[in-house]
Amino acid sequence: MNRTPLPRLAAFFSLALLAACSQRLPIDEGRLVIALPGTPVSLDPRLATDAYGEQILQMTHAALLRLDAAGNPVPDLASGWESPDPLKYVFTLRSGARFHDGRPLTSADVKFTFDWVLDPANRSPHRAMYRHVRSIDAPDARTVVFRLSEPFAPFLSTMVRGIVPAGSRAGGYAPPAGAGPYRIDDVSPDGAAELSAFDGCLDGPPAIRRVTVKFIPDSNVRFLELRMGSVNFALNGVDPDMLAAAEKTGRLAVEEAAGGNVSYLGFNLRDRALSDPRVRRAIALAIDRDAIVRTIWEERADVVDTILPAGSWARDPDLPKVLPDPFRARRLLDEAGYRDPDGGGPLPRLRLTYKTSQNEVRRRVATVVQEQLRQVGILVEIQSLEWGTFFSDVKKGNFQLYGLTWVGISDPDIYFHAFHSASAPPDGANRGGYANARVDRLTEAARREPSREKRREMYREVQRILARELPVFPLWAGRNLLVRDRRLRGFELTPDESYHAVRDLRIDPPAAGPAPAGTPR
Repeated sequence: MNRTPLPRLAAFFSLALLAACSQRLPIDEGRLVIALPGTPVSLDPRLATDAYGEQILQMTHAALLRLDAAGNPVPDLASGWESPDPLKYVFTLRSGARFHDGRPLTSADVKFTFDWVLDPANRSPHRAMYRHVRSIDAPDARTVVFRLSEPFAPFLSTMVRGIVPAGSRAGGYAPPAGAGPYRIDDVSPDGAAELSAFDGCLDGPPAIRRVTVKFIPDSNVRFLELRMGSVNFALNGVDPDMLAAAEKTGRLAVEEAAGGNVSYLGFNLRDRALSDPRVRRAIALAIDRDAIVRTIWEERADVVDTILPAGSWARDPDLPKVLPDPFRARRLLDEAGYRDPDGGGPLPRLRLTYKTSQNEVRRRVATVVQEQLRQVGILVEIQSLEWGTFFSDVKKGNFQLYGLTWVGISDPDIYFHAFHSASAPPDGANRGGYANARVDRLTEAARREPSREKRREMYREVQRILARELPVFPLWAGRNLLVRDRRLRGFELTPDESYHAVRDLRIDPPAAGPAPAGTPR
């Protein structure tokens, strides 16, 4: 573990706090400063796939629909919709919508956005999500008509894509204009994104006029900046073992709520060893998830056996539990041909690499997994990479093992996106190369089935197959942990870690009287 020794870190805090005492803080100037643990790969809603990019886009780009706290589609740019038959959806746009550059937002912009995603030449990673769309029409400025080639039950949940002006070119860090509550004024990939309130937002301008989103991969630095006051908002950005220290500052408040983001261990099934389900099962049996939740997450996570979040209508509550069993793990490795070469000596049965980001908690998890696998004879090399490089390797299939988290799962159609044999990147997220004909048929049929009860049964069978074959190993669902300045009010924590509610934040005036101990002013 590459962690700064506590005495040296404490001294660093003290010096930084002394330096900050004479400075005016961002919150005193009415500015919100958010810390993200990584740099977004793209800020174009047609191209962004990573959580950091999506979270910024939730503040800057409006969509036809958005998802409420329960994951149900609700109006955003659309005032409503109707579906006269299973192959037709008609959306009516709210009047008065404008982009950040002042242009009116019309149905032509909606059509352009989705046509761009569907054009194979643009190589959008979201194209496969809309493969069922046969045509898009804009008969007038406020009406958009989607016609499908076949019934698609989760269609409405795919309408959360941010809308861009017609004719917009693709841009990674020069994103096209949006219509959300904040506009992007400037982005430095190695530093921060600067946002400002959009007065023309349909629902009115946000109360906080300026937002800085800092990209801070190092957890110690994030915590230091929170403690100093140079950052005043971090959602799931503070290590669990630092939360008590955060509350003791007097300036910071910690909020905790149920989370719906599921972490998992990914396998490359193209690899000779990992293509054997006995090896994957052995790895799962060697990992003590409860111990990791207890020691690293400090009980602020819940062990899971499916990637669907708690509360999902399709979640199977009766899946078999995978309990740690090193003896059985060794026996399975024997059966797969990976016998102990030296009878308990230092030589491993098998060598694997484990890729992860530079997030400190993820690296600590990787270190514990490394030790647990060593105890059954698997030698693991950890490769901790910068976020963009790591995520690029995962999408390319350049890994043996990796650790990631599914963020914002709203519909069980995730099983088609992540496990159908035709969903390999860039057409989906089947990064490990999993192929099962029964899973293919079930996930295809569930997309066409209008009955939620029948879809539930199909997805529960899919979950049972995946629990048996383990193309990925679900680990835990983390609780959502918000560390914020006590003067910030109005943010609603949702299971999918949404940043939509940033627009509702306000800053209370400073309290009269002396500042809390250790609080610079």
